[in-house]
Amino acid sequence: MNPGPFTIKEHVLISLMSNASAYMALTVDIFAVLRLYYNPSFSLWTALVLLLSGQLFAYSLAGLSRTLLVLPASMIWPSSLINASLFRTFHEHQPEFDKSINRASISDSKVGPAVESSLWARWRQKGLSGMSRTQFFWICFACSFVWYFVPGYLLQVLSTISLLCLVAPHSHLANLIGDGKQGLGVLSFSLDWSVFSNAFLLSPIATPFWAACNLFVGFVLVFWIALPIAYFNNLWGAASLPLYSASVFTTNSTQYDISRVMRNGVFDAQAYEQYSPLRMSLEFSWVYGIGFAALMSILVHIALYNGKEIIARVRETKTKHDDIHGKLIMQYPSVKAWWYLVMLVASAAAGIAVGVGAHVGVPWWGYILSFAIAIVLIIPVGIIQAVSNRQPGLSLVAELLSGIVLQGIPTGYSILKLYGHGSLAQALSYAQDMKLAHYMKIPPRQVLLYQGIGIVISVVIQTCLFFWLVDHIPDMCRPEGYPWVCRSTNLVYSASIIWNLIGPLKVFGEGSPYSPLLWGFLFGLFLPIPVYFLQRRFPRCTWLKHVYIPVILSGIVGLPPMPPVDFPMWFLFGFIFNFLIHRYWNMWWQKYNFTLSAGLDSGLALSGIFQFLALSQNGIEINWWGNQVDRQCPLSAQPWLTP
Repeated sequence: MNPGPFTIKEHVLISLMSNASAYMALTVDIFAVLRLYYNPSFSLWTALVLLLSGQLFAYSLAGLSRTLLVLPASMIWPSSLINASLFRTFHEHQPEFDKSINRASISDSKVGPAVESSLWARWRQKGLSGMSRTQFFWICFACSFVWYFVPGYLLQVLSTISLLCLVAPHSHLANLIGDGKQGLGVLSFSLDWSVFSNAFLLSPIATPFWAACNLFVGFVLVFWIALPIAYFNNLWGAASLPLYSASVFTTNSTQYDISRVMRNGVFDAQAYEQYSPLRMSLEFSWVYGIGFAALMSILVHIALYNGKEIIARVRETKTKHDDIHGKLIMQYPSVKAWWYLVMLVASAAAGIAVGVGAHVGVPWWGYILSFAIAIVLIIPVGIIQAVSNRQPGLSLVAELLSGIVLQGIPTGYSILKLYGHGSLAQALSYAQDMKLAHYMKIPPRQVLLYQGIGIVISVVIQTCLFFWLVDHIPDMCRPEGYPWVCRSTNLVYSASIIWNLIGPLKVFGEGSPYSPLLWGFLFGLFLPIPVYFLQRRFPRCTWLKHVYIPVILSGIVGLPPMPPVDFPMWFLFGFIFNFLIHRYWNMWWQKYNFTLSAGLDSGLALSGIFQFLALSQNGIEINWWGNQVDRQCPLSAQPWLTP
């Protein structure tokens, strides 16, 4: 243990270690699909080697790109700048700041002097300045830890309360409109922090309010307006399918049985013709169409708003490699490029050898293609993100390529996602963390050591934990195994059927009801243009300058598998803290806002782990109506029309 004070550099190194597992959930979902649906004999050791090779390949790719993406002063990585500022804030002593809070709490008050002299005013003043961030964190942590026992164990119906279903539980229409999990979520709410701060939208406190407004506008326009109109008018025969589902179906609305269209682990075209074309819920299909539009719109948006800046920054990299950060970091021994190169070759070779040897189902050239995608895209995509703080949609690129090149091989989706999309996204995350370390003057070899340790630990723990859960929890990742329903895993499984087993040419090609979704590419190409010119024409229009088409389009990308109730609850909490409190109690917001988010998230996570290990794992359950989460809206999973 360090006998001295806890320093800012130690804090940053801990953060780098924890960030090493940022994209682990995606890769673990990939192996979950392989184990649960395609290859029950898929072993733990195979998963460990494949996942570790993917993560180390991504890290070595980020290291080899360091000269272009990290060292130049022109590659600013705005998120890293923000994090650097946040770390400095945490480690600065701010007596003057605390005094300013005292003054602001009185001078900014909207009430009279008599009220300000009351006990409430003195408590408010004391609460604002007398409590450190650390004390506030532990209070939030304790409250979150204790409270989650209520919606997580004692009274689980509090996680989603659907008012329309409570009023009319036997009305099919009310169930479809009001269910917060399988319906539209209208007039549904929650008292569960895991709904407010969920895995898809992340913490509402950490999202700027303008971005939250854009996301919520997209949600309302698509999910609450366009979707019910189209569904109840039976667009593409959707009313004979569930309103909201991440599953895939046959034309008679039964679950799609992949064994009926596979032979020896690959697609059988003749069996497919005899069985059934694939059908999706309307919202699920729209996610892909809007995803096509979002992919194109972000490219156009970046070209319009950041194009000149990106070109200027790229030109600067040729002549301006050193700034004050670069000069100071040169005092430390650098990491040799050949270290990263050896790691890259070794990890790629290990992935190919183990994948082919374990008969995952993908030929050796499929792995090479996956590596090539990440290698080719790392520099252009990294430059865009380093300058604009926006990352073009990478998932659809990998899915399209895998569906075209490896059509008929469902496991090809897993490999392309792991080494193509997953490695590229993770490499950009590592590069961003390297830039943070660059700003904070942390020795590069220390960064390599601690990020490497974080990668190995996260791979081993998460992979082993997943296999242990699969072996010990009945009906894992199935509705019968609630709450272990694995929403994202089931989405990955459905995507593997759509993109690789059957393929995009059949699902979105000519003759398919989903072929109009391909127009999303064209719409996304043109949608940002009128907004750009309107913003230039009316530069003083406050709300117009905060309209971002790519953000609006990305508002429903997580729907499904995210429960619909999550979105309005997430926006409500963001409105309270990032608009009301930010506007009227700004000093409090500056000091405690992000600490509140960290405390609530940490308490929730540890409470969930404790409940599982101490209660659920020992069979200690409470079976009563308060924990019958599916009783509120019993008809919401049924289609509006009988097939």
